[in-house]
Amino acid sequence: MREFEVNNYITLKLEHGETNIYIKNEFFNQCKFLLIEIPSNNISKFDEIMSIDEAAKVLDHSMEDQGKDIIGVRPETEFWGHCSV
Repeated sequence: MREFEVNNYITLKLEHGETNIYIKNEFFNQCKFLLIEIPSNNISKFDEIMSIDEAAKVLDHSMEDQGKDIIGVRPETEFWGHCSV
């Protein structure tokens, strides 16, 4: 199991191929998967983005209803994405 402590309150754990969020050591069950695809021919559009909230304003939302299994992101990659700042 991989684990990443964000701060004294938030911990992310890769458990059974899924990233789980814990708030004060209590499981936080919320919709939580990465859904960002940045085309390499349009990467400069994202140079100034500093947070996921800023990215959400710019991104194409067409993949949101497809479900995370269709996207094909490996659990370890998704965990790394959740842990990155």
